[in-house]
Amino acid sequence: MPGKYFVDTNVLLYRYANQDEHKNRIATRLLKSGECIISIQVINEFCNVVRRKFSDQFAQIEIAVQEIRANLPIEQLQLADSISAVGIAQRHQLKFYDALILACAKRLHCQAVLSEDMQHGFVLDGQMTIVNPFVLGGNDAA
Repeated sequence: MPGKYFVDTNVLLYRYANQDEHKNRIATRLLKSGECIISIQVINEFCNVVRRKFSDQFAQIEIAVQEIRANLPIEQLQLADSISAVGIAQRHQLKFYDALILACAKRLHCQAVLSEDMQHGFVLDGQMTIVNPFVLGGNDAA
């Protein structure tokens, strides 16, 4: 298994595009732990948000993406992930792209999805928990 924690886009944003030092430290530690994985969806969302919200230049985004690629396994999405995400979104009233992250993480047998945006403590199908790594100083994960 490439990673026991699947990282949502917001964790990358705290690492590369945020001024919150506390959350930056937690995100940096998690991403360097060797226990995290992301998908191409997370990379795409990261690029879009950084460009839109923070007006970073493409050269800066490219540097960040190169560093992310060097330090984290990046998993491709599969058609089965999209199909699974539709069911997850329907059963749990989630946004499709959040459900797609959960579907990919579930396929990869990750123990948790690290996300500030999804419901902390939610357990998907008795197999995987959503953990907000910024709750209680980040001691819940890695």
